[in-house]
Amino acid sequence: MLFCRAQVSSFFNVAPFEDDDYFTKTVFPFNPTFIKSHRIKNILLQTGDTIGVKYSYSFTPDGSIESMTSIRYDRKETDTAFYTRYYYRAEGLIDKKARIDYRDGIVQVSSYRYDQKNRVDSIQIFTLNSKMPNRLQNSDWQGEPIPGVDKLILKGALPEASLWKRMTAENEYSSWQYRYYTENKYEAEERTEYFNFRKKSGNSDTCYQKKTYYTLDGFPAVLFLHNGCDANKFPDELYQYKDGLLLQLRHAPSSSEAKTEKYTYDKNRNLVLMEDIWSGEKVSELVMSYDNKGFLTSIQRKSNEADRIYYFQDRTLKATYRFF
Repeated sequence: MLFCRAQVSSFFNVAPFEDDDYFTKTVFPFNPTFIKSHRIKNILLQTGDTIGVKYSYSFTPDGSIESMTSIRYDRKETDTAFYTRYYYRAEGLIDKKARIDYRDGIVQVSSYRYDQKNRVDSIQIFTLNSKMPNRLQNSDWQGEPIPGVDKLILKGALPEASLWKRMTAENEYSSWQYRYYTENKYEAEERTEYFNFRKKSGNSDTCYQKKTYYTLDGFPAVLFLHNGCDANKFPDELYQYKDGLLLQLRHAPSSSEAKTEKYTYDKNRNLVLMEDIWSGEKVSELVMSYDNKGFLTSIQRKSNEADRIYYFQDRTLKATYRFF
């Protein structure tokens, strides 16, 4: 007799919020419950091609993501492109995030602050120049010179707190400021990006951009982008949920060239298909496959015109795992 057990937790938590550390422009954060319950230590996503990019994700025993690495390879030659490491507080909230850009030798450290409800209150972003040997530097804008900071981060450490205090006092940072309020029946989360370093030049206008997310019943409903922090009465993204699952994301819905992402799930609530539709025409899709235990086995991209731009190049990423 064959017994089947429904999967308790899905592999991904599909959300509309962007995070450029993931392998595609749409965020598919790993579900910490799934990662923890299966004691996953590392996930490697890569193609079988001789030239390409592979992605490595490492996790803590409690299921939180510890680091993410993207590596370019050409046959036997490999070169790390980006490395991101996460640092957590005792209660599990992100404390800092450090991202190394090996192309320019630049390191960005994001420091998180929270309000009394454990909501993000602000994120200070410090840009450091690690002065890596044999690396191009970022033209005339170098960032704070901290030689060897990349090696420090790879070991899981960070510069001492005195550095962040000094850079804050001298306005050597940028920041995201958060504000929460209720408007009609919606809960609003307002994110405003400031270029605090402009103060050094006597510029009182440090506001760079603003994003306002509206949520309804705990799920994102709409996003307004305020370019240059201006007012915006027209939504830039609309989100449609059903039974807790994101079904559709519409970009610039008021535009004649609106982009739409559609999502399909299996009976275990695992994402199996994401479709990109431009002006009513499907231009690309991601197909995700899982084994009978709910583990992701592969991600395949299919497109109508594979070489349209790099984002749409067809490829298949296969997943391999290491466990605690």
